[in-house]
Amino acid sequence: MGTDRWHDGELLDAAKVSPLAGLAESLGYEMNEWLEVATTALPETLRITSNRNDRDWTIQQIANLGATPLSWLGSDNAYQMPFERGKASDKKAKHMMTILHDSGRITKQEAASMLPVALLQPQPQQLVLDMCAAPGSKATQIAEAIAPSGIVVANEPVSGRLNMLVSNRGRLALNNMLISQHDGRHLGRIPPPGFDAVVADIPCTGNATTRKNRNLWWKWTPKNGRALFKLQVDIVARGASLLVPGGKLMLSTCSMDPVENEAVVAELLRQLPYLQLVPIDESLVPGLTLQKGISDWDILDEEGKVVAFDGSLPELPLLKPAHLSPQKRMELSDDVELDETIEVEKELEIKSLLPLCRRLRHQDNDTGGFFVAMLMHKKDATPQGIARTFIHKRALPSESTWQPKLLDHPKPDRHSIFPAAEEIIDEAVSRYKLNDPGWSWWHRGKRTNIAPKMALERIFMQQCPNKKGNIWPQGTFHPMKIIHVGLPVFTEKKGTWRTRQESIPALQQHMGDVLLNISQQTLGRLLQGWAPLIEEFTEQLKIEAPEPGPLLFGCQIDGVDHVASAWSGARITMMIDDVGKDILRAKLGLPFIFESEEEE
Repeated sequence: MGTDRWHDGELLDAAKVSPLAGLAESLGYEMNEWLEVATTALPETLRITSNRNDRDWTIQQIANLGATPLSWLGSDNAYQMPFERGKASDKKAKHMMTILHDSGRITKQEAASMLPVALLQPQPQQLVLDMCAAPGSKATQIAEAIAPSGIVVANEPVSGRLNMLVSNRGRLALNNMLISQHDGRHLGRIPPPGFDAVVADIPCTGNATTRKNRNLWWKWTPKNGRALFKLQVDIVARGASLLVPGGKLMLSTCSMDPVENEAVVAELLRQLPYLQLVPIDESLVPGLTLQKGISDWDILDEEGKVVAFDGSLPELPLLKPAHLSPQKRMELSDDVELDETIEVEKELEIKSLLPLCRRLRHQDNDTGGFFVAMLMHKKDATPQGIARTFIHKRALPSESTWQPKLLDHPKPDRHSIFPAAEEIIDEAVSRYKLNDPGWSWWHRGKRTNIAPKMALERIFMQQCPNKKGNIWPQGTFHPMKIIHVGLPVFTEKKGTWRTRQESIPALQQHMGDVLLNISQQTLGRLLQGWAPLIEEFTEQLKIEAPEPGPLLFGCQIDGVDHVASAWSGARITMMIDDVGKDILRAKLGLPFIFESEEEE
């Protein structure tokens, strides 16, 4: 939808009288300034993939399309394009954006969505949990930041959305992602001590995403946020229980509503005394304008109008005392029925802390709206040095006579993943003359995966207590329901292990002398559909016939080595998809596939 439609009178008229406008006004937004931005489409923004050897070429391509750096993210990692999301200037530019994304050289991602990971600053050697990971923009951002030694466990409960995680892992050739499938409120444990960091981009109404979802102007009402409040608190509480002492949890939403944001933080601080709300280091995002969190907020009716508060709880859909600001909770009259005792000193403390949260407003940086808060598991709160999920009554001194029971291995199912057999590893290493990059190897069906050794040493081969204190044995990911481990790099075909094209960026720097080097001219002919008989191919290149089976071509373009999968049989055939072919065509100055078809 073009900018002219986003600015039409129908939308602006609806926006001005919507409950969302009431919410924004209650937050102190200057309405004309906010509406001017919140009713326009978002600009296209993206991240550059850091592990590609042709990164400079990619940056040049988007620069040719008018890209400018998002300076607050630094290091030429992120850019804003001079057009709306998905609205490149012409067919060729749009196709270039598509193949850069689909080949894993860029990741289209909203600028606001990049903020949590930029502020959390996950590090190599860390084990990080992304609780609500699909479609994967934050999980892949984490994985790139902590590569090659760290691991992100990307969790998603919904099977259809989980497939997006799998796709993005392969698109970016990331071997340090483990994909799990749990309801976030009931995430399984990993072995002690727990996760070093957690990202909880929790389900929300998305009411700050009007720039991509205009239906929010008509559909959002305050009860929507109230309906999600308990789910949000429960998910973050579970994430906090899995966090090592001293570890940090980044909570985020794409909502403006304090009930979905500051109220959730306040409730977590009430329920979990081992958690601490800590300041956010804005120097990590220089030039980005952030607003402080809100310590007191209004109660809104379903039309977004402020309801006068006199100490009683207004009769509004789904409204609970937990949704109120600390100040209003302290002012509640004795007539209000409560499920808890309100401690005035605690509420005053929480009220003073909530400004440590941060808000990203649409109008301040030409982005969507966003909310972030950083929570930390206090080091001195858990002297045992392990996540709170492992602290249970049976582990206390009063129960010292009790001894945990070692449980049997869970029965394998279709998702069960095990370390690859030595003969499989040896064949792959020998065929591709791989040096030792410190991987762990995994086998499932006809695929062999690679992952950092941490997957084996810190998770799979460690014992893990269950919720009763008994012990799951080593040699399993249980009770964490891991669906995918690392990156599939080899597929068994006709008794041999063939490289998967998506894995080439992860394997290339570790391969020995196994490439069949060809000229740019020969590569161009193959890309144009040439599939020569083996005799014709060897005669023209004056080489010995390659062995039947998988084949890897090497070709240098502009000083960068490129690897392309092929198959040697009666004929030589390319084994790369149209996206991969169009990337090589662009580098060789050949027309894209759709342009070649148009010429015909």
